[in-house]
Amino acid sequence: MPTMEITEKNSKSISFVIDNFVIGNIILQTKEEIFEKGSVAIPYLEGSPGIGKTAVIGSKVKDLNWTLLTIQPALKPIEEYGGIPRFRYIPIEEGKKILATEWSIPDILVELHKRSKEYDIVVFFWDDVHLCGPEHLALMQECFTERSIRGYRLPANVGLVLAGNDSNKAGYRSLSSAIINRCVKLPVHPDFNEWKNNFAIRIVHPAIVSFLGHTMYAKHFQEEEQIDTPWASVRQWTRLSNFIVEYEKTLGATMPPDMLLYYATGHVGKEAASQFVKYYEIFSKFDMEKIFNDSESFELPVDIIDRYAMIFAIINYFVNNYGKTTKDKLTKDLVNIVNKYLKEESALALLLLKEIVLIDKSVKTKAKLDVLDLLSKIEEKNPGVIGKVLDSRQQSDD
Repeated sequence: MPTMEITEKNSKSISFVIDNFVIGNIILQTKEEIFEKGSVAIPYLEGSPGIGKTAVIGSKVKDLNWTLLTIQPALKPIEEYGGIPRFRYIPIEEGKKILATEWSIPDILVELHKRSKEYDIVVFFWDDVHLCGPEHLALMQECFTERSIRGYRLPANVGLVLAGNDSNKAGYRSLSSAIINRCVKLPVHPDFNEWKNNFAIRIVHPAIVSFLGHTMYAKHFQEEEQIDTPWASVRQWTRLSNFIVEYEKTLGATMPPDMLLYYATGHVGKEAASQFVKYYEIFSKFDMEKIFNDSESFELPVDIIDRYAMIFAIINYFVNNYGKTTKDKLTKDLVNIVNKYLKEESALALLLLKEIVLIDKSVKTKAKLDVLDLLSKIEEKNPGVIGKVLDSRQQSDD
């Protein structure tokens, strides 16, 4: 069971909230008997910009083989979600007609009906609702109360979820009391381990993941939002990573410090960028091929941050080259490296093994890692190590 972190705003991690409250709520929304009893309150994920609200719910929905239809109503013309009026004559009594307004079926409703036939559940996700004006709020109230838009009913298997925040820095506009009274506000925040284990370990540059994973730099994972200046957030670290990964892949080289500092500052601000560039230089300076070839005689760095960065560089090299070279030799070299760490920095050795176990569990590698073989070879010379690694993993899961 995850640790329940309570803050002044009673905020909990995004994944915890979605797993324990939102998914079940969505299912209830699709049950006709629940709607007849007054339905359930619409989940409103409230949290700072860039913490991954949309990304996390998108991932969860995909895992369930549902589909997610996201709209940002405040950023689009009202006609896109509310349809357009057309006029026609309707009879009111024999021989008399009046000119009346009839609304077209909104495009978004057509898409909802299309997806409802292809998936068991359609999650209709209203993002950035804190920016909505009166016209959009009127549509929201009809949607939440009657499960319809302009009189056209939502498909029965559609569940509604909202997302936004209450910060004036993010352009907050008050939601009406009628809307709030139909929602359940769920304050959320990002959790590093959830982000890392469920997302980042698969696609984010290992230098960024390991940088944010160190207690010295953890404050830069998600900073307080700013006006007119960049700040570090889950979103911006991910986007910075995408650029660095493609740069290294395309040019076959690491980014020069001055270029990285300039570009990173525009993503995460001066302080976080400066600290990260220093760490990136450490992470990138090791000659991994030489270290693996000299695995029995290489020397560990003296500085503790260097030793920390090295283990993630080692993991990155091992995973990326597993299958490209002789697996037995690569495993043997890694065993030698781990043994060296166990003698001089045992906590980091256990962290290295824990990370490899996590990658084996979470990442689809080019060649399947034989983690059991690796651990058994290390256990031969260091009895009890496997138990410590498993205990460490269990504590992380809890």
